[in-house]
Amino acid sequence: MSRALFIGRSVLDVTALVEDFPGPDGKTKALSNDLIPGGSSLNAAVTFAHLGGDATLASSMGAPGLVRDFVTDDLNAHGVDLRDICADPDYIIPLSTVVSTRSLGTRMIVNDAQDDCARLKNGADLFASDFDLIQLDQYERPFVEQHYDDIRAFDRPVILDGGGWKDWSPDFLRLAYIPVVSEVFLVKGRRGFAEMCAEMGLSRWAITRGTNGLIWKDGDTSGEIPAVSVTAVDTMGAGDIFHGAFCHAFTATGNFVEALNSANRIAAISCETAGTRIWMHG
Repeated sequence: MSRALFIGRSVLDVTALVEDFPGPDGKTKALSNDLIPGGSSLNAAVTFAHLGGDATLASSMGAPGLVRDFVTDDLNAHGVDLRDICADPDYIIPLSTVVSTRSLGTRMIVNDAQDDCARLKNGADLFASDFDLIQLDQYERPFVEQHYDDIRAFDRPVILDGGGWKDWSPDFLRLAYIPVVSEVFLVKGRRGFAEMCAEMGLSRWAITRGTNGLIWKDGDTSGEIPAVSVTAVDTMGAGDIFHGAFCHAFTATGNFVEALNSANRIAAISCETAGTRIWMHG
């Protein structure tokens, strides 16, 4: 069984599925509502475990209470080993508001103002464990900075989930073996991203483009993978699920393009149902 460590922020997604987004000052009635534990690495870890891998999530849980219990219960139910890295008793898991449309399969997200936990437990023992892979998602930045040398010394693949460009993105890129990023990450365009990767010695990378599929580079070869045609109900968490599926396939086969294809199919399937969990139980 492959083992992976996912490092990233956990949130509680407060979700609403609507037919269409209301206009300015408008209102609409939800078709459904839900509370779902979320966060890029959390969803990736749940996906990795669902596909048969051994997933460990290093994330801030903070203060005891209903939100923490709800998130940890979900992780336990999906077989994810949780390591709480936060030593701040006042830290509260952030809320994220997500509104998705059934008509277009698109969504909008409002993130909590909560910053990453800055009072940390020592997690050095995590990096002495026999993981096959580490994934970073650009959150839990203080923890990553605290263990920067440990991650640099990790002699197996480090995957970067680059959902959007941040001021500290170059620091995370320097830790990566394979960056798998979205178009939103490309503040300098595709060519600028490729040049940056080349300067950092990154010969493998992929860019996800939603309904336009993805492009990839592996050394001297490159290519495109078309999006899988599905009737999208909700794209929420599809990128997270893609990353978890990619990590699982890559640890299983070591084949970069094959892993991208597998992740592409699984992420598409997840869009056919609302939320980030129903596809697992369909």
